[in-house]
Amino acid sequence: MVMRPLIITALYPPAVGGAASYFRDITAQLIQHQEIEKLTILSEQMPGEPTQFKKGKLQLHRLLPNRISTKKRSWFFHAVSYVQTQLWFAVYLPHFVRKHEIDIIHYHTRHRGRLFHQALQRSHVPIVADLRDKMSNPQQLIGHVDRLLCCAEGVKNFAVSGGFPAEQINLIHIPLQKPILPSTKQIISILSQYNLENKSYLLFVGDITFNKGVYELLEAFGHWRKKHPQVSLVLVGINREGESFTKTVDGLEEVMYLGSVPHQTVMVLMHRAEIVILPSRSEGLPTVIIEAIAIGTKVIAPPNIPEFERLIPEFVLSEITVEAIIKQLHAVYYSDVIPTYQFEPHQINHVVDQLLVLWNHITGIKE
Repeated sequence: MVMRPLIITALYPPAVGGAASYFRDITAQLIQHQEIEKLTILSEQMPGEPTQFKKGKLQLHRLLPNRISTKKRSWFFHAVSYVQTQLWFAVYLPHFVRKHEIDIIHYHTRHRGRLFHQALQRSHVPIVADLRDKMSNPQQLIGHVDRLLCCAEGVKNFAVSGGFPAEQINLIHIPLQKPILPSTKQIISILSQYNLENKSYLLFVGDITFNKGVYELLEAFGHWRKKHPQVSLVLVGINREGESFTKTVDGLEEVMYLGSVPHQTVMVLMHRAEIVILPSRSEGLPTVIIEAIAIGTKVIAPPNIPEFERLIPEFVLSEITVEAIIKQLHAVYYSDVIPTYQFEPHQINHVVDQLLVLWNHITGIKE
């Protein structure tokens, strides 16, 4: 059976973030399969990027209002852009689906809202919602989607406890490409750009938001550093908190905020970090922690993620508090143990094969 799927995601390269990397990796593999006749991506407009890009089976349309793929803007901008996005879906999505002969929609649940869900229903094709964290209300998806894809056990448990029918959920793990480091010369060059070649540092990678535990981390580091003055804290990611974050960081010693950097730079920073730490409240299964383990770096992972609590319990926070972060920093920093992980379920070919089976199944049911 040949398919013409549509993937809807706010984030797609060159935008950065876990969703952008995820959809980049799976689309690169999907277009290599004979079952895929055409793969269409619908994403946000980005400054300097063409609204349409076509290469072989892949068609990228940047037609949605720019909203999520940029750094923090005013509440008024977000309110207006939300309404604009909802109206775009209401007016154009069903026509877009017919025009491009789409036979299945797969969307990131970062997109939500009544008009969006109504537009999905009026498209009259099977719908797969891709839930990658605990930020969306599962009850709002009931009756609007044919299948809910969850990227981790904790996300599936979250969806079921939120009322979504377990029999309509598929667990497919996030894909992981094996990290490849550049040459030693390039590593030194990248570290030198940030004056980190001779520094010992902890590393945070992710969006700068309250939900990621950034403020607890900053406060905890301030206390912990009193006994570890030789260690710095480096933060990488898009600042979605605005001035409240920058003002906080500006007043702290040995805290460096690098902004958003290329993925290769992130890998180098991970490679040289003492610990990669992510004290997040809302993660499904954070790629940054798995990549850090794959690259051989110690980690401090968020709580309430079954895979981490089962496989690397000594590297998991008990809760997101300043005290818990300080305690875990002390334990991991002085530990000689390097975490290991089961990477097999995350192999990209395995993930894409499971996705194709799911798509084939629900399109077959709908026919």
